[in-house]
Amino acid sequence: MKSKSLLLFVCMGLVLLLCLAGCGLDNHTEYPEIAVSTNNELGCVELIHDGTTYRPYGVVGGFFSLRGEQIGIRKDEPNSKICEVKGYQSSEWLIDYLDVFMGGGDMLFKAVGVTEIPVKLEQYKEYDF
Repeated sequence: MKSKSLLLFVCMGLVLLLCLAGCGLDNHTEYPEIAVSTNNELGCVELIHDGTTYRPYGVVGGFFSLRGEQIGIRKDEPNSKICEVKGYQSSEWLIDYLDVFMGGGDMLFKAVGVTEIPVKLEQYKEYDF
């Protein structure tokens, strides 16, 4: 009985040690900051990435449903993540969300000048910028 308790104690200690050692690893990837501006005339926030301006289109509910690969963070907001939209050109669509507990959902952004809205994205339209 003592040997089982000792073995369990050693195993738990080993697991704890491995967990603590893993906390020291830095797997943080540096992402470029994407500029944010306020359009006072329209009353919205705009993202500016690679010379393209994006305006809010709507909120996407659900967990990670449209999030593609992360391409950046919002300038001056380290908890933000800006991602491509799965299956769509990043020159036309982006998703912005805060990586915090109980976030408010993903904001879908559409590039200025995009006039053809994919059928799958029409359901998210909340804004007409």
